[in-house]
Amino acid sequence: MRERHTSPVDVVRAYATAKSRADIPAALKSCHPDVVFETIPFQAVARGTEEAARQFAGFLRAFPDYDVELGYLHGMSGLVVGSGTIRATMAGPLAGIDPTGKAYALPFACHWTVRDGLIAHERFFFDFHQMCEQLGLSTDAAGAKVAAWREHAQRAAR
Repeated sequence: MRERHTSPVDVVRAYATAKSRADIPAALKSCHPDVVFETIPFQAVARGTEEAARQFAGFLRAFPDYDVELGYLHGMSGLVVGSGTIRATMAGPLAGIDPTGKAYALPFACHWTVRDGLIAHERFFFDFHQMCEQLGLSTDAAGAKVAAWREHAQRAAR
């Protein structure tokens, strides 16, 4: 059963709290079954909760201590805009990139469309170059690995 919250901002808070606990099922309870997640720096799109669960699982294996600190949230007519800080340590591989054991702390901006008390769309922004720099990765090399991962995932989905 999907979670129902009293306001769009409550939906986003519940979702972010669950992701920070690495509780994928709880995070997805705040989402429509046909939700769309866009991670802009990776040019990655997950459509539906099953695809999102796979992407979240891979990301959380790489960054098991992932934490979202919400600094600003504002809701209006089903749209929530927010910003804050994301923190994580790269403990496992991601998209063919070997783990560095280093951590990042990055500002982020995001907007969520909330429909019928559930997240229908997330568009998530952060600085890929700063993430790579803090993790000790070459931006060009990491970008190429992410592009190859994305292409492979798109072919597999066809």
